[in-house]
Amino acid sequence: GERSELLEIGPEALFWRVIVTTLEEQDRAPCLVILQDLTEMHRLQTMRQQFLGNVSHELRTPLASLKALVETMRDAAAGDPEASQHFLDLAEREVDSLTQVVQESLELSRIESGRLPLRLAPTPVAEVILPVVERLGPQAERAGLEVSCSLPDGLPQVLADPERVRQVVSNLLHNAIKFTPSGGRVQISAQQVGDEVVISVTDTGVGIPREDLPRVFERFYRADQARSKGGTGLGLAIAKHIIQGHGGRVWADSLEGQGSDFSFSLPLGN
Repeated sequence: GERSELLEIGPEALFWRVIVTTLEEQDRAPCLVILQDLTEMHRLQTMRQQFLGNVSHELRTPLASLKALVETMRDAAAGDPEASQHFLDLAEREVDSLTQVVQESLELSRIESGRLPLRLAPTPVAEVILPVVERLGPQAERAGLEVSCSLPDGLPQVLADPERVRQVVSNLLHNAIKFTPSGGRVQISAQQVGDEVVISVTDTGVGIPREDLPRVFERFYRADQARSKGGTGLGLAIAKHIIQGHGGRVWADSLEGQGSDFSFSLPLGN
């Protein structure tokens, strides 16, 4: 006969399937034992289930808002053009949220599956930082923040896909602006460290609890309500995969209530 069991082993959550087959129909007969390591398969299955659950959760809120807005327009605002326009504007905002969730989910899927190739070339560091600072500068001014940029002379070029690295810098700077109260400061800096350049975005914002730091680059993860001001929760996960695709590293340091420092490294362009 044959017997099969699935075992979960140890705190590392290793999953093994054990299949025992009796080779002869008699007492004390020899057996064939097959061990299958299903840990990676189980991890991928769990990730898929979590991803689907997270996407469903992220879509549910804007869909519910859209339904409520449509019902309000039908029941209360049908004869009021000004009110109708207001509710249409709100509905458009929710549609934008839905679109962002779908687009970033698809982009992350393409990155993780290797279907988003990088166009690497020697690139000046200023080329991936200054355009982002210029574009998001007005947003920082409206928020009452001081944004500064520190790029030392003689900084070597990095091997990068400029468009993708600007996407990472934009995500980090946008988060810093979003989570820093009025009167605060945000600084972008770069420095050569050995055979790589480290780019950092530092703010004086709300900070992140220490226990949440290891998870901030996970898909859809939000540390707490103070850091849940919109967004899809996918930006940092996308940034992590882009930088890892460059052969670099990405990490975060933070003190709750004092600010955060998000950094990533890129290899030198030579």
